[in-house]
Amino acid sequence: MRVLDLDLDFFLNKNAYAVGRHRGRLGGDYKPWSVFRVGRFLEGRCGLSAASPVTGCTVKNHDEVLHFWRSLIESGRLRAPFDVVHIDAHPDIWASGGLSITPGVLRLQPQKELSVFKRRPVHEGNFLTYAIARGWISSLVWVPLLKSGVKAPVWDGDARTVVARLKEKRPGTPLASGKDELDIPYRILPWNRFHAAGMFDFIDLSRSPGFTPPASDALIAVVESYMRRF
Repeated sequence: MRVLDLDLDFFLNKNAYAVGRHRGRLGGDYKPWSVFRVGRFLEGRCGLSAASPVTGCTVKNHDEVLHFWRSLIESGRLRAPFDVVHIDAHPDIWASGGLSITPGVLRLQPQKELSVFKRRPVHEGNFLTYAIARGWISSLVWVPLLKSGVKAPVWDGDARTVVARLKEKRPGTPLASGKDELDIPYRILPWNRFHAAGMFDFIDLSRSPGFTPPASDALIAVVESYMRRF
């Protein structure tokens, strides 16, 4: 099964590397995409159609989608593990106790990583690490906000606060490297090279007010027009 995970801060003219002052909104130098451009991206790149909306929900902060995913899993509507396409200005992955990154792969020790979350809260910058440690995600594609022709970075945004352990790895079978480890296929694709590989079963949108200007709010209804409320 496949989930489209959207953040409103993707649809801006540039990345917001820090939240607005005092958790407020960003200033006027951050410009949202036009309604037309957002619709064209959702239809042309993500394969969405307003005539056939996808079941989904809108949340305030991105880590709140974990409640949505958990509800779907517990109801039997979403089977874990599932594929996630993460369209966001930031990776929302935190390389900590049990997670390391190799070319094309996130290598995780679930029990070690979950023990870290007992001491460190889940938030919008690390919620994907938590979901992977819970065994919910089978593969992850991150579509960052990049201009055409710019090489996708290994880290973006969160790189300023995360120390990633990068190791060389030969290509191999993507899942399960050992009894206590998982290898999760991980790709980074700039938006101008991204095309959805198939239809999505569910969709979610984070408003992320600390990473967007007030003008971005007009785009919420645009995204929700492709969504059937959960």
